[in-house]
Amino acid sequence: MDLVTKSKRPGMDCSIDVFYEAKTGFSEYLDDKTTYKIVLVEQGSFVVEEDGQYRLLVSPVAFATNEKAELKIVSESGVKSRTLYFKPTILRDEFTIENLNSGKYDRFFSALPDGEELSAQEKLEKLVQGDVKFDECFTKEMIYQDALLLSGFCGKDRDIAFYTLTNEANDALRRFLGSIRYEVNEQPDNFWILRIRHFIEEILFFAVADFYRDFRQDEIYRNPLVVKVIQYFWANMGEEITLASLLKEFSVNKNILNDAFNKEVGMPCMSYLENVRMARARSDLQYSDLTISEISLLCGYSDTNYFSKVFKKHTGLSPSDFQKNMKDLC
Repeated sequence: MDLVTKSKRPGMDCSIDVFYEAKTGFSEYLDDKTTYKIVLVEQGSFVVEEDGQYRLLVSPVAFATNEKAELKIVSESGVKSRTLYFKPTILRDEFTIENLNSGKYDRFFSALPDGEELSAQEKLEKLVQGDVKFDECFTKEMIYQDALLLSGFCGKDRDIAFYTLTNEANDALRRFLGSIRYEVNEQPDNFWILRIRHFIEEILFFAVADFYRDFRQDEIYRNPLVVKVIQYFWANMGEEITLASLLKEFSVNKNILNDAFNKEVGMPCMSYLENVRMARARSDLQYSDLTISEISLLCGYSDTNYFSKVFKKHTGLSPSDFQKNMKDLC
């Protein structure tokens, strides 16, 4: 299948290398070798295998892949996703995948001190953080700024980049993708292609600036049992979860389960569940407008007072004080 959008406008006999799809689960075209992809997972969780290890990702989360990516999704639970396919030529005609992979647009890295041994991604981070000055080619020629957007999207040292989303970042990405969906489907006037290009640039800027980073999903796991249990934690966060129910759910004995967790994350299974619930609580207290009692229930605590006691043990603050501090900072 050609992942393109054909013009429906009178007098515009053309197509662009952009394709949008929203569905339950993941798109069947994620292994396409001719396009870049931006995927927003709005609901659910999934596990990705990376060199014999496992990464668990829980919504809201986004990931970006280039044409070389080998994405191995080994399990998913309740996933709803939006996928944007595009060729980098949507930014500039000369931005073919072959040209981008050739290194001809890497001149902005020349601003780094001679002899400094850094990966492409480390160089990019130094540029984004303002640790070095851009050279003349970067400041005078817009082409290198456009190339920088794409370098951040998928640098030479990575084919897949995962981004945990705050509520605000999730809303922003949903708006951009929703706007692209509208332009693709409705094509309301002759400027629809220009607007799609603009929305893609906005998404790429967020990826370069790393605005989507959060504290939650950086762990890589080696034991598939641990991954399955943690995925179960996130999927059933608001429910009562006991050690006995876990042993029955996964047909495993207590010693094997706790030994696996101790080896993988340095604590017993139920202690890790408490950590997961507190991570969810911190995120909701910081980024949502939910009440403390609502957050308590969503995190699996029917007793708000007990929830507050556990939260203070982990953070040194009551939920109300933590929420106030975060709102003041924002």
